[in-house]
Amino acid sequence: MLKLDTPINLDVERFFRWWAGELSFLVPARLKKLLGAADEYLIVTKDDDGVNAVYRNAEGDRPLGYFSLDDSGSQKRERLLESMPELAEAKIILRLTADQALRKTLKLPLAAEENLAQVAAFEMDRLTPFKSDQVYYTARVLERLPANRQIKVELVLTPRNKLDALLEELAVWGWRPDLVDAAGDSPLGAYDLLPESYRPPRNPWPYRINLALTALIALLVVVLLVLPIWTSRSLAMELEQEVRKVGKTAKEVEALRQQLDDLVHQTRFLQQKKRTEPAMVDMLKELTDVMPDQTWLNGLQYRDHRLVIQGQSPSASALIGLIEASPFFRNTSFVSPVTKDMASGLERFQIASEVVNGRFSEKPASPE
Repeated sequence: MLKLDTPINLDVERFFRWWAGELSFLVPARLKKLLGAADEYLIVTKDDDGVNAVYRNAEGDRPLGYFSLDDSGSQKRERLLESMPELAEAKIILRLTADQALRKTLKLPLAAEENLAQVAAFEMDRLTPFKSDQVYYTARVLERLPANRQIKVELVLTPRNKLDALLEELAVWGWRPDLVDAAGDSPLGAYDLLPESYRPPRNPWPYRINLALTALIALLVVVLLVLPIWTSRSLAMELEQEVRKVGKTAKEVEALRQQLDDLVHQTRFLQQKKRTEPAMVDMLKELTDVMPDQTWLNGLQYRDHRLVIQGQSPSASALIGLIEASPFFRNTSFVSPVTKDMASGLERFQIASEVVNGRFSEKPASPE
C-alpha cells in the first residue's frame, strides 16, 4: 500500500556526485587534466619489500607490476614512466591494506553529522584502541536513519607513526602519493588520510580556472537578473516618450476641439440671433406694407421685441387684423382706447405688438 506520509530522504551531495560522474565522459580528457579532475590514477599498495602498482583510467585497471624499494625498483619505475608518459599526469593513490588501516562502522546521533570530525575525535578512545592525537582519521556518512534519528558512519584511521614511516620510505624511492586511501568497498578517493605535511603543492591553474568559471557564472546570473530589468526600463522609457508625444498630440487635439466647439457655439449663436432677432429694415418695410392708405403714424417705439405705434386711421379697429396677419407681428392689441380727432375726422390709436423675425416665422406669408 502506498504511504503518502513517508518522508523522502534525498542525499543531495550524493546525487550531484553521481550526476557529475555520469556527465564527466562528455568533458575532454585534456580539459579534465587542466581542471584537476582527470580520472587517471596510479594505485599503489606497499608491503614489506616493495610496491605493487595498478594504473586505472576510464577503460579499467591495468596492472603495472611490482617495484622493489631499492635501486633496481627505481630504475624499473623510471623505464615505466618513459614508456607510459600518461603516468606523469595520473594521481598517485596509496591504498592502505587491512593491517595498515582500521575501518569501523558505527551509528551516531543525527545531530553529529554537522560536526562529524569533532565527534569522531571526541569518541576515538572509546571506539578504538587509540586516542585522536595518535592517529590520522577520517569519517563519512554511509546512510541516514531518520526513523531512529541516527546516521550510519564509516570511520577509517591509521596510526600516525606507521603512516609517517611508510610515507618517508616511499618518498626516498620516488613514490610520493597525492592521496592516502584505505582498501575496501568504498569508492576510490572517498577517504584521504594523507597528512598535510606530505601533500604535494597544488597546481594553481585548476583553482584559477574554477574561480574564473565561478565568476563567469556569477556574471551570467547577474546579467540574467539585470537584463530583463534593464530591458523593461528601456521599454518603459520608450513608452513614456511615446505617451508624452501622444499626450502632446492629445492636448493639441483637445485644443482644436475646444476651438471647434467655440466656433460651433459662436456659429449657432449667430444663427440663433439671426432667427430670433428681427431686422429693423424688414420690420419697417413690413409695417409700411401692412398699414393701409390714409393711415398716418406719428409715433413709433421699439424695445425688446415690443413695438408701440401711434397714429390716425379711418378705421383703427381694422388695423389689428392687418398687423396680426403679418408674419412679423403677433399678440397685437390696443394700448389705450381709440378716440376720434374732431379736426381730421380720423380715429386716434395706440397699438402694441410683439415683433418676430418674419423670415423664419412659422406663419405663412400673405399671398399678396
